[in-house]
Amino acid sequence: MIDTHCHLNSNSYNKDRDEVIKSAFADGIECIIVPTAEPKDFQKTIKLVQDYENIYCGIGVHPHNAKEVDSKVLEDIRKYASNNKVVAIGEIGLDYHYNHSSKEEQMFAFEEQIKIAQELSLPIIIHNRESDNDMITVLEKYFPNSQSAVFHCYSSDLLMLNKILDMGFFVSFTANITFPKVNMNEVIFNVPMDKLLLETDSPYMTPPPNRGQRNVPQTVKIVAEKISKIKNISIEEVTKMTSANAKKLFGLSLCLVLFTLGSLLFSTNELHAQANTDYDYYDDYDEPDPYVRRLGFGPLFGSNTFVWMYTDGAKSFSHEGLFAYGGLINFRIMESSIIIQGAYTYSKNNTFVNRLADTVKDWLDPSYHHAVELSVIGMTNAKKMVNFYGSTGLTYFMNEVSRNLDGNKFYVDDNKLGLNLGVGIFINISLGNAGTLVVNGEWKMNFRLDATHLDHDPREIPGSSNYNRPTKYTSMSAMPRGGIIWYVPFLK
Repeated sequence: MIDTHCHLNSNSYNKDRDEVIKSAFADGIECIIVPTAEPKDFQKTIKLVQDYENIYCGIGVHPHNAKEVDSKVLEDIRKYASNNKVVAIGEIGLDYHYNHSSKEEQMFAFEEQIKIAQELSLPIIIHNRESDNDMITVLEKYFPNSQSAVFHCYSSDLLMLNKILDMGFFVSFTANITFPKVNMNEVIFNVPMDKLLLETDSPYMTPPPNRGQRNVPQTVKIVAEKISKIKNISIEEVTKMTSANAKKLFGLSLCLVLFTLGSLLFSTNELHAQANTDYDYYDDYDEPDPYVRRLGFGPLFGSNTFVWMYTDGAKSFSHEGLFAYGGLINFRIMESSIIIQGAYTYSKNNTFVNRLADTVKDWLDPSYHHAVELSVIGMTNAKKMVNFYGSTGLTYFMNEVSRNLDGNKFYVDDNKLGLNLGVGIFINISLGNAGTLVVNGEWKMNFRLDATHLDHDPREIPGSSNYNRPTKYTSMSAMPRGGIIWYVPFLK
């Protein structure tokens, strides 16, 4: 079997790339084709394919990164594509689902890379998502009589399929066809065997029962098994035809690994056991996360409302509009939608002093409100530009409350543990090689867990009849706040 689309150049394989490759070849994979997605992939991908005899590559810029394509990048594509291990220009195309690059930028990058492919007589590897009409328009312009392209990870309908087949293109499927909520059976059934290819799109598109984990090349067997069932033919016929098609399209020489019938039968039986299980997993197509960075930090600022809730001896009151500022550190757990956040905020309460009579202001100073938060943030979809989230965690209050005793001013440290709850929005802005910039808006509330006991009412004038009245209070704060977070580029 040949995995015609596998991102072995992904950082997901940095720690064990050699082991993954050797395991794939030992498990029955003949050859692997590695496409690039962005210019920074070019050099390391060329080095990768030169280190392994039966790994080849495509050179190109994914539509997500189309905004990076300029004359220099196009010249680099020409230069790297002259290497004898480069068998295609790709992965290139159009993607209107995320629009990380504008449609105009995508169209320019797509057409310019097609021109390079035709100059060098190389096939193209096409990425197409929610862009069928524009895709056909471009292909009819540049490929009136060509058979030198493959639609990778096909997910469109029968109408689009028929247009593709009429133009002589190949069609490739990944393990998305095994997801419970994806039904591509009719489309697959109508793809002629001489136009069919297999792929994994690793490290994405992991099939059940391992959804959410990193994919590997040998799961191409599961794709072959699914297709054999849909077409009601043997898995041997599927692998034989798809491998021949890959060699034809990409001009591959015979690969080194030979297979025995016994190992193939073992793989087939193992696949039957996996494919007959009904798994309920999230079914959306895996996409590279354009914003994936792990460590971010930045300033925050807001308007704090601090509430003193007296439980006896005094009436509760609040102070609004206290300017607050501070900073935060975010650590995102791998490519998940979970962030661990540490934050510090500070606000100064002049309002309490200003509300007192002039004769009393000399007795008291402003109080200071410090809060250190440790929160867990759950985002709706980390791969999207606009992300809503909820958060919860612990807060440690470090309030410094002004006191006066016999004319001597001093502060009482009022340190208590509390809980925090919040909702907010992240607006992700990819900076390319410079990391990710996030504009953050949030409503945050902090609640003290217990009350503080005082032997006097802190708002009364010392010496007054009510000053020595015992009381206790707790407190909370509510804060609309915003910030700018920079996720550093060197930790992904």
